[in-house]
Amino acid sequence: MKNVKILKNIKILRNIKIAFWIIILIIIGLIGYQNKAFFMAKHSLGLKLPFLDIVHTPELSNAVLFPIFFLAGFLIAYFLSLTERYKSKKIIKNLNTAATSQKEVISALKKEVESFPSSTSEDNAESKIQNAEGIETIKL
Repeated sequence: MKNVKILKNIKILRNIKIAFWIIILIIIGLIGYQNKAFFMAKHSLGLKLPFLDIVHTPELSNAVLFPIFFLAGFLIAYFLSLTERYKSKKIIKNLNTAATSQKEVISALKKEVESFPSSTSEDNAESKIQNAEGIETIKL
């Protein structure tokens, strides 16, 4: 019964996600359509360096320039984050190795504790322990 509810919730969330992205795409399309003149305007980019003549790109519309610069920024961010990603992978690998070795030590200690004979009283239920202040507590 619970699994059926979860599956229904997943289907509902999937439909909400699709509807959300359709709304976003419609909004982007409306913005593009209403600003058609801006996106179709053509521009030429120039680069002026002291040791070279002025270099110009061919005239491209803004609708082409926006994705080019977006992709360039995405690639720059990707390559700049590569070193951090590799460092993180190395740290995760070392931590997983340490966790595995600690689990092995814990299991060895548990086996060692289980090998000790357990002290049981006649009623096998309660034993008294005296803490640091001298107050007796009952351990079950």
